[in-house]
Amino acid sequence: MKILIYVCLLMLFLGSCATLQNNAKYELADGKYKLKSKGKKITCYVENNPDSIIVYELPSKIATNLPNQVNTHLPEKQRLSQSSLDVDVLTAFFKIRLKEEQILPAQLNTNFNGNIYVGYRTDVYQIQYKKNPLGVYQRQINHLGFSGGLFFGLGNSAITPSTTNNAISSEYDGIVFQKGLAGIMALNKLTVGLSVGFDRLLDNNHTFWIYENKPWFGLVLGLNLN
Repeated sequence: MKILIYVCLLMLFLGSCATLQNNAKYELADGKYKLKSKGKKITCYVENNPDSIIVYELPSKIATNLPNQVNTHLPEKQRLSQSSLDVDVLTAFFKIRLKEEQILPAQLNTNFNGNIYVGYRTDVYQIQYKKNPLGVYQRQINHLGFSGGLFFGLGNSAITPSTTNNAISSEYDGIVFQKGLAGIMALNKLTVGLSVGFDRLLDNNHTFWIYENKPWFGLVLGLNLN
């Protein structure tokens, strides 16, 4: 268990030092994508140039040029998608714990917690043109990402007489191991989602803790690591 704690803390430290890089999770990078065209999905390759984006249909290599701006001819809207493994650092911004009959009402907890998340992600990029006040059409790329997966990590929770059904008389912040499922949505560089999790208290009072391995629901915020 000590090794697990050290590994989690190391991963969280590395994640806190990471920056939001302009990779394929956020910006349209060079690589293979699925292009939705006329109701069908075809494989394509995207090449970024200083003044344009070129989309090559595969295997035909038919090219569509998407310049930074156009004055007259308006290129057709492009919708590209890419799937990948998703590894994130997650924190539950808050946890909603269900009512415990005759003990405590429903609780909203904001205790510290950090998690490693692994899931399957799909990123969608929509390329279109919007007219500016000068009458020039400028290229815009809107990004939306979806991911679902598992998480695990560490947190803390208040251990008191009321949360142990009066089995103990002292009060302290107990360390908990948490795990669960999360669904995440990313809009450009903002990553948020919903989760359902379960906590296990990592000390001898876990047999008295009323929330031991009981579900909680939360809002999660994430930072992508890969």
